[in-house]
Amino acid sequence: MKKKRKKEEKLPILLLEDIVNLGQKGQVVKVRKGYFRYLVSQGKAVLADEKKLSKELKPLLLSEKIKTRENLAQKLKEEIEKLTIDFKISKYTSVTREKITKILKDKGINIAKGSIELKEKIKEAGEYQLPIKVGYNIVANLRVIVKD
Repeated sequence: MKKKRKKEEKLPILLLEDIVNLGQKGQVVKVRKGYFRYLVSQGKAVLADEKKLSKELKPLLLSEKIKTRENLAQKLKEEIEKLTIDFKISKYTSVTREKITKILKDKGINIAKGSIELKEKIKEAGEYQLPIKVGYNIVANLRVIVKD
């Protein structure tokens, strides 16, 4: 007989930083206990109880700050969509998230490599549109041209 696992209850937390695939700074999300412990140890989240939400962390939740961050994400999207990145590959090389992230960083755009949606390495020549999650459900398309 299989043992039934108890459903772990999820804890509401307040994010102190942007976390890819979870949420933005100042957002309240629910996570499992183990992930909560990890985020707290990294200093990226706190438990979202009434006292902390109302007193200490109220500035994080102001709608104006969220709107300005959304505007910044929108500007970043426009900036990324203006760019075209050229790669030259050989038989033994490919285009990876790390290479794309490095080139974007050189151009002054800081993006986490996890926010680039690349299912597998690009090994063939051609033109690609890579979606990049900028935040606040905003996705920018980066144009990548790969040549032999």
